[in-house]
Amino acid sequence: MKADPEFIPDAGVHVCEAFIRVRFHEVDALGHVNNAAYLNYLEQAAIDHAVLLGLDLERLRRLGGVFVARRHEVIFLRQAYAGDVLRIVTWLGEPRGARVERRYLVYRVAETMGELPVGGRLLGAHDLAAEEEIVVRGRTEWVFTSEQGKPRRIPPEVALAFRPDGRAAESLPEVYRGNR
Repeated sequence: MKADPEFIPDAGVHVCEAFIRVRFHEVDALGHVNNAAYLNYLEQAAIDHAVLLGLDLERLRRLGGVFVARRHEVIFLRQAYAGDVLRIVTWLGEPRGARVERRYLVYRVAETMGELPVGGRLLGAHDLAAEEEIVVRGRTEWVFTSEQGKPRRIPPEVALAFRPDGRAAESLPEVYRGNR
């Protein structure tokens, strides 16, 4: 199954890939990965992505907030089983105020891949392999909130960290140019 054009990242964004080997306790009575386990996989890939870009929880707090999930959409295309290696590819869309949408593609990986990286790694949009078997497509709407849980505009430093092209703040939409 080829990637939906809506699920192809723009060339100007950091794309992250993370790997998960499906564990036996994540499999349901039908013998395939329990649907709820995918939310854990997607969240861990998002965390790995942020950490790779220097936006761990401590830094986000210093910048005035943290991200919380507002909505998830997971589209199950194929089944995965215990022992399968899954490659989760994730990237962010353009921020809008306090919100940003993160997209995910989950692929089944051939066992011949060798040693898997721990903690994910960055790659370019051109590194997505269209011939791999897509198991899941997903998206999450994340909201940047203060420690008290109030939504607040995503700081420009955070928005820019996810752009590999190093766009200056002037190239971000006006609402992200330091106006809070």
